[in-house]
Amino acid sequence: MNKLTISVSLLLLTVIVSGCSAESTEVTPTSIRPVKLLEVTDVNAGTLRTFPAKVAATKQAELAFRLSGHLVEFNLVEGQHVKKGAVLARLDRRDAQNTLLNREADHELAKADFKRKGELLRRELISQSEYDLASAQLKSSKANLASAQDQLSYTELTAPYDGTVAKISIDNYQMVQANQPVLMLQKDSDIDVVIQVPESLASKVTQFNPNAITQPVVRFANDPSSSYGALLKEHATQVTPGTQSYEVVFTLPRPSNMTILPGMSAELTMDISHNTSRTLTAVLPTSAISKRDEDGLSVVWAFDAKLGKVNQQVVTLGKVTTDGVEIVDGIKIGDQVVVAGVQYLSEGLEVKPLRWQRGV
Repeated sequence: MNKLTISVSLLLLTVIVSGCSAESTEVTPTSIRPVKLLEVTDVNAGTLRTFPAKVAATKQAELAFRLSGHLVEFNLVEGQHVKKGAVLARLDRRDAQNTLLNREADHELAKADFKRKGELLRRELISQSEYDLASAQLKSSKANLASAQDQLSYTELTAPYDGTVAKISIDNYQMVQANQPVLMLQKDSDIDVVIQVPESLASKVTQFNPNAITQPVVRFANDPSSSYGALLKEHATQVTPGTQSYEVVFTLPRPSNMTILPGMSAELTMDISHNTSRTLTAVLPTSAISKRDEDGLSVVWAFDAKLGKVNQQVVTLGKVTTDGVEIVDGIKIGDQVVVAGVQYLSEGLEVKPLRWQRGV
């Protein structure tokens, strides 16, 4: 019995010793540190905004006669181009001509009487008051003559600038009243595009930045593949009723390769950022940036997805903003940068992207 007990004990001891030896020789695998990554994107992409727009005439005027009369010459059609100074319409001018003849006769008579009274005064045959009365009558007749000449000129309606007849309000041979609209004339050289800007963007859109990365461009509905540069012209300071937005007007030369009419649809794209150059690459949180001990340079840790390792990249810093620190140089769009725990990293360290799991 004792021999059997000793044999079992030796067998158990052998099993325990062999198990301990196997456990001691097992190699513990090295753990790979997970890191939080941020992919560098184009910081300027989100600052370009496109607004729906409407085409408007840069300058337009509703033309009318300054006196009443019978319209005898009015042969324009809507859409017709006219030159500055061209006669657009005429009234019957016979009454104005007759009035002018009367005023010319009165002026000649007053002029002759004044001359005669001057000679008589020199010879002391009349009083000074009679001479003064003749002088006043001459001035009055001269003013009446000028007024009659103006009235005759008012029978013609002329173009104040080169433009296009946008709208005709009356027909030929009608009786027209003074200041009654006859036609609408729109200027040809430039056009305006009008957009509505929400109040959240009003302060950015209404500040023209000549050094902006991209200047405002307009695309028209009848040729969306072409774009045309535009300049800020004016903006409203009161909100448009019912929309809670502000009207902003941009102007540009009228395109020569297409017909653009007021009321047509367009799109205006502009950069609402205040950046003045393309050197800004990214904006990173401060936790992603550290200083190198040996030379004090600012560095970030870039992740190489192919090798699964990180390496230092020396960067040039810009301004500190509420969103983080601007990176001017050292990284490019598409790079993946470690943004947390950079103090635990070393050159060539193997890491893996941190994967967030549901419930963690």
